[in-house]
Amino acid sequence: VCVHGAPALSMAINLYSKVEVEDLNQKKLQIFSENLNVLGEYVEGKFVPVIGGLESRRIVEPIRLAVEATLNMLGEVEKGFKVKVNSKIPVGVGLGSSASIAVSTIMAIAANLGFKLSKEEVCKIAFEAEKYVHFKPSGIDHTTITYGGLILFKEGKLVKQIQPKKDLTFIVGNTGIRRSTGVLVKEVDKLKEEKRSLMVKMLADIENLVFEGLDALESGNLKFLGEILDKNQEMLSSIGVSHWKLEELIDTARKAGALGAKLTGGGGGGCMICLTEDKDTSRVAEALKKVSKEIYIVKMDKYGVKVLV
Repeated sequence: VCVHGAPALSMAINLYSKVEVEDLNQKKLQIFSENLNVLGEYVEGKFVPVIGGLESRRIVEPIRLAVEATLNMLGEVEKGFKVKVNSKIPVGVGLGSSASIAVSTIMAIAANLGFKLSKEEVCKIAFEAEKYVHFKPSGIDHTTITYGGLILFKEGKLVKQIQPKKDLTFIVGNTGIRRSTGVLVKEVDKLKEEKRSLMVKMLADIENLVFEGLDALESGNLKFLGEILDKNQEMLSSIGVSHWKLEELIDTARKAGALGAKLTGGGGGGCMICLTEDKDTSRVAEALKKVSKEIYIVKMDKYGVKVLV
């Protein structure tokens, strides 16, 4: 959870979204989500559902905003676009699916127009698009996805790109419970107002944990890194952003031999992550399969967003 200016460690993983852009002769925007089977069009600013009914607008609107934000920076053009999205990232469970699609869309539109954006420019555009999905986006999702690898993030900025000494293997367990990061951030805002001294202390404790985690990553001390994940989860549970199903998955992972586990994203459902040694990964994965909607064994993606030619 990255709110209120606390620093955070964030890692890009090898789950991907892919966006393809084609020209249309008519000046309209057509958006097709291949995996959700939704198709919508924007003609002269008006939304027209084609596949998926009116509900499809909720799905394609963030993509439209990513296109518009890109054109606002690069300049309007006298042609239309067909945007085709294929994402392997589950939606609404704290894995940054909306940010991944936004960043991919921005790069694809820019490439179609012959522009090569810097990663800083991509982040700037993505932040505008992400405001639709999250009440107050921290910027951590699209920054991590754009740059790739493992980063230290604080107050809306990438502070440092980190080179972990050892390869990292995580298992992501999905509770199957959809949640809104925006709503959860509002709830934490409210708690901060009601219990200001408690929250100030906790944010300071989280900051200490983050820098301990940074040391563990750079020294290759995975056992200590796992302990830090567990401590962070205790803090997040104490402010009410966990969920009984998350706790079940986390407890299952620990008992099966994970080095540490915590929720990821906004909490309140969604996903948990656990760190494993390679010798224990299959055992922990089998245990999590019994209590999760789905699991993913993931590694770090080093490269971030890129154009495939």
